[in-house]
Amino acid sequence: MIKKMSKNTPAKLHPTMRWEVFASDRDHWRMGLYRPEARTPADITELEKHSCPELFLCLGGRAGLLILDGVGDTIVEFEPGEALLVTDYHNGFLIEPDAFFMVVERTTFSTEYIDRHTKMSIRSVSVK
Repeated sequence: MIKKMSKNTPAKLHPTMRWEVFASDRDHWRMGLYRPEARTPADITELEKHSCPELFLCLGGRAGLLILDGVGDTIVEFEPGEALLVTDYHNGFLIEPDAFFMVVERTTFSTEYIDRHTKMSIRSVSVK
């Protein structure tokens, strides 16, 4: 768990869960730590797509994203410190065990989840 951020006190960024929001500006943006559960792209069974872009910044080690770009699957491998703005269906995986992403997204959006292989919708979720 990330210690709540307080004024003028740095917070250690070490995720203990799959997704954990640690800072936000209500009605504008939020930042969270995303630690993928998949160990390889082959482990990914579903993909998600937000109704707005997400900024992924790789931290703590090497990690990757599997992105469905409308033509096929694209595997993007990140070194620590590399970032990518994502607008397509995607899901993450770990290359190194200590890797994680910092993700910046809006505070209000919807997410569509699809089966990776059939491309059929699984569910939709709205965040407000």
